Amino acid sequence: MPKFTLSEFLEYLRAFNARDYEKQHSFYAEGVELALPDPRVPVLKGSPAVKNHYNSIHADADEFVVPIVVLIDRGRVFLQMHAYFRYKNKAKGVHGLDVNPGDVVKIDCGGLYDLDQNNKMSKITCYLFGEEFLGQQDVKEKIRESESRADPDLRIHNF
Repeated sequence: MPKFTLSEFLEYLRAFNARDYEKQHSFYAEGVELALPDPRVPVLKGSPAVKNHYNSIHADADEFVVPIVVLIDRGRVFLQMHAYFRYKNKAKGVHGLDVNPGDVVKIDCGGLYDLDQNNKMSKITCYLFGEEFLGQQDVKEKIRESESRADPDLRIHNF
């Protein structure tokens, strides 16, 4: 079996950031499980549950995942990331934060992706390092700040 590559993983992240759910979900094994670091969200089981969750999140916010560190070894991928949510509507945001249009929230977290024998993601477990309500900010500037901390090969936004 060929090794899952950094190029493939970045393709997955680009699909996520572009809201290309079909391409994103082509990386998932049947029955994928996703455990998010938000205690209000139960473990999501199966591609339809993941899509439903993100459809509701992305109805209120634009989300941008910025990879900081990626390690791929022995059938697993570890990702340290900053996720930025720029809200389009007044809403109950991630982790129950009250947000208004234009507010930005930064989530600093890690993800451990278990790969099956076909290099499909079978289980994704995310771990919260910190959250920060940034208020009215230029999200592109925040993404540039985060990308400046990452290896140049991981800079997928190019703002």
